[in-house]
Amino acid sequence: MPYKNVYAVYFSPIGATKFYVRCAAKMFSENFKEMDLTDFDKRVNKTSFNEDDLVIIGSPAYFGRMPRVDNGLLGNLSGNGAKALLFIIHGNTGYDDALLELKKSAFERGFKPFAAAAFTVPLAFFPKISTGRPNEKDIASLGEFIEKTKAKLADEAALARDFFVKGHYPFKPYEKVPFRPEGNEKCSKCRTCFQICPAGAIDAESPKYTDALRCISCMACTQACPKRARGLHSLKAKIMLKVLERKLSKCSGRHEFFL
Repeated sequence: MPYKNVYAVYFSPIGATKFYVRCAAKMFSENFKEMDLTDFDKRVNKTSFNEDDLVIIGSPAYFGRMPRVDNGLLGNLSGNGAKALLFIIHGNTGYDDALLELKKSAFERGFKPFAAAAFTVPLAFFPKISTGRPNEKDIASLGEFIEKTKAKLADEAALARDFFVKGHYPFKPYEKVPFRPEGNEKCSKCRTCFQICPAGAIDAESPKYTDALRCISCMACTQACPKRARGLHSLKAKIMLKVLERKLSKCSGRHEFFL
């Protein structure tokens, strides 16, 4: 195999991206290493890979784009020719330009992308949609894809060719959810949300509130809050989510693979 080390690199506020990236990495090597870009402090550390490394990079799609964080999600990574397998995770809403954006970003950071995939998982806002996924069928589908990527890795001619992924460039403009999670009267200022927020949008002294400019509405804080104090509490948010839930429930989520 044309790689020495296997790395699982992911931005995964609610765990879905981490699951797929780690699962895929394990299919390559039981001794894979991992890097969690969700950690605000760890993401600012500069990390370099080598040309004999295989790096599986995963990100969620938010409104069809990669998460918008300071310096870019891969801004402190240097690929140095490492081969990159790219994953985008989306919640039955489609991923628009996110996978192409990840491919372009990885290439610009010195990686050599050679394959990519998009996976459907339950949305943080709507856990009832695509519930029960990933399931055994999803894992089997991932396994079949990984076997194909292994075959491509062993074929120098195939590796030298570019591969198509869906998306358009210039990318669609960034959009933001018109509401963000905040704490209510149950907030005990334990600062769990402050510690876990990947965007640095929560202040340690006032953890009940959220910085509207920095928040990416990933919902990591709502899952981590031990008091269940953080959420989308406004009436406007609840009405909009109900409308969106009915619309999304009619979508057929499926995985897509690109080699």
